[in-house]
Amino acid sequence: AAGIWVNSRLPVPYVKAREAVGEAHLAGTRLTGQEEYYRVSYQNIGEGPRVVMFASAGREASDFNELATELAQNDYRSLLPDPSGINASDLPPIPTLKDLAKTQLRGSLWLDYKSSPTDEIVYVGHAFGNRVARMAAYQSPDNVKGVILLAAGGQVPMEPKAEQSLKNIFNPLRSYRSRVEDIRYAFFAEGNEVPPHWKRGWHTKTAMAQAKAVAASANDNSWHCAGGVPMLIVQPMQDRIAPIENAYALKEKCPQEVEIVEVQNAGHALLPEQPEAVAKAVLDFLAKHHPTNQNK
Repeated sequence: AAGIWVNSRLPVPYVKAREAVGEAHLAGTRLTGQEEYYRVSYQNIGEGPRVVMFASAGREASDFNELATELAQNDYRSLLPDPSGINASDLPPIPTLKDLAKTQLRGSLWLDYKSSPTDEIVYVGHAFGNRVARMAAYQSPDNVKGVILLAAGGQVPMEPKAEQSLKNIFNPLRSYRSRVEDIRYAFFAEGNEVPPHWKRGWHTKTAMAQAKAVAASANDNSWHCAGGVPMLIVQPMQDRIAPIENAYALKEKCPQEVEIVEVQNAGHALLPEQPEAVAKAVLDFLAKHHPTNQNK
């Protein structure tokens, strides 16, 4: 029986990771001429600025659970849109980065019925989500007051072994045991535990569409500096997928916008590895640029 389990593909990578915190909404609209559905989780519908969070490649919004909870305790309203193709959120047929950003934003802001048109917005993007966050800020700059990038890559090539491990994670034909080892290598610093919700929740179709969106947007550099708003990069120092050179390469492109906070003992996953350090960096940035009544 042990040998059978070693070679088992179960659970497959796209099994749901966990529920997102807050109140989940699934709603449809016909703004584009066809019905589209969005699943967004709210944490704390309060008076503070809105913080919209974009997840990593093929990952669910629930990766932000711990951060959203910390933000709620400090009077920030968190909106966690599931990426297109995950948890009943529709996937555009041939997406670009602009399409992915518009889709997730449409769901988030249309469902955020407590907001007014002048409310401040801050975007947070983890890993692949850093591209979506910057594109979203570039496309809709009016009320965007800042962008926070967690483990932001895309500026320099990743380590070849990490790149292969990343591809392997989404392959449903590989064994569960092999997949966990690939997750451990690509996403976690040496010695850090892989929590159960990171051993699942790898949505292959979404990741493939996101990769196509990046390729389709390869010649468009206009969005890289997020429209000129302040940017914070929270950089894990043991990141094999987006090593530190990425952060400083983006800072070189956007010297007036970018500040960097380095986090030790963390890989590309970052959020489950160093939740307290991430929350402190994010809250410090928000308190500086977008204070609530609690921290004015």
